[in-house]
Amino acid sequence: MEIVPIVSTEYDSNVYVVIAERVAVIDTGLSASRLEQKLRGVIAPERVDYVINTHAHIDHCGGNPLFSRAEVLVHELDAGAMSDGSFYGTSSLFSSTGRMRCHRVLREGDSIDLGGAELEVLHTPGHTPGSICLYIASEGALFSGDTLFAGGSFGRADLGGNMEHLKRSLRRLAALEIEALYPGHMEVVKGREARESARLAWEIAEEYY
Repeated sequence: MEIVPIVSTEYDSNVYVVIAERVAVIDTGLSASRLEQKLRGVIAPERVDYVINTHAHIDHCGGNPLFSRAEVLVHELDAGAMSDGSFYGTSSLFSSTGRMRCHRVLREGDSIDLGGAELEVLHTPGHTPGSICLYIASEGALFSGDTLFAGGSFGRADLGGNMEHLKRSLRRLAALEIEALYPGHMEVVKGREARESARLAWEIAEEYY
């Protein structure tokens, strides 16, 4: 298994390409044209089997149309915001329009088998109702979307979210064995810094929110 991070700038989300017997792309940034340039030399779009969106904000889903043959997966509670094109109000923030199709909805405890890598779905609501993290237990790798960032910061809850739900989700993540944190924005961190990020985020959320 290989994980290729594409750490984005400006308002794009990070994009992660997970390559095993099958290929998954986790989150796709703001637009297909921007992502196509970033993927050059990494993977051809037609080789991607799954597109997994950690939540239905347009800065994480805008590149989905690039992958015409891939199966698009999102949590069942965020599928409506994707299919109606609202993306919890983030479409208007980025002057983006258009509905997007979800081929399969995800639920807590589901897994996506890539053959050599198994992505476990953790339902972590708070940033949006259907926010998820993806966990590879054998590697201690957590793809945290906008639920958790490096250094103990975490996502906002005012675009479809709920802070009480987010606090519970952060508490759950703080109990995981995390060896590598792949967040929706900002840098990837590993080892102690990854573990401390989850614990610190939960403590800050509990104290100040």
